[in-house]
Amino acid sequence: MTRLGTYTTFDCPTKKEAEAFEYLQGKFEAIGGIVRKVDNPHDFGMYLSFEVDYPSNLEYVLEDDEDQELIDQKDDWHDKANKIYTEYSKKFEDYL
Repeated sequence: MTRLGTYTTFDCPTKKEAEAFEYLQGKFEAIGGIVRKVDNPHDFGMYLSFEVDYPSNLEYVLEDDEDQELIDQKDDWHDKANKIYTEYSKKFEDYL
């Protein structure tokens, strides 16, 4: 069974796969996230995705937790991750 990212899944480009993976790894490493390349089964064969995990200290933090500092850290992390997603989509849009 495929383990999805605890944050999200990014589509893997049809070309420039290695460049895209390296790009995401660098960006998410800088904010404490982890990127994994995963082969996924599909009706038409296997396809790759990039699974992105939260930093381990933020993975189980929920909006209604009592630790406001961790909630704020996760919100800040989301802002950075969303920016990475936007930049990634623009950078590799011709190959997605």
